[in-house]
Amino acid sequence: MKTTIRMLLCCGLALFMTALWAAAPFEGTYSANGKSAKLAFLLAKKGEPFSGNPTTVLIFSEKDASKDPRPDFHAQMGDLGDALVIRLMQDGDKWTVIGSEFAHSALKHSGASGSGIVNATDVTVANGELSGHLATQPDADLFDEPLAIDLRFHVKQP
Repeated sequence: MKTTIRMLLCCGLALFMTALWAAAPFEGTYSANGKSAKLAFLLAKKGEPFSGNPTTVLIFSEKDASKDPRPDFHAQMGDLGDALVIRLMQDGDKWTVIGSEFAHSALKHSGASGSGIVNATDVTVANGELSGHLATQPDADLFDEPLAIDLRFHVKQP
């Protein structure tokens, strides 16, 4: 009887952790001027080809953008609250950040674009999901305003 109860508890815990992982498509931080963003959603959409290579646009946002026909644009304009838009280009097995837009309530230049600020590592595609790690260098800034990004993500591939 005790063994059955333990197995049920273990199965329940495994299901809970699976549900928790499925409910959280990203973990980590995005902060500007020392203030953490209030990110709650992640959406991936197919981007326009760049240099003949496919691209994917990741939209991290405070508000749900799943029904928005132009979520990357509205994120940059601040319509989705705090937001981060990352444009990834796939060149063979390598993924590169080719553009970023930063919307954050603590930025004077919220909605500004930048390149070379965010790096992507460990980007993989498996089982219909795109996953990876986005990060800035410790001294990263946008127009002399400190930025810190350290996000691990997994999202359905568009």
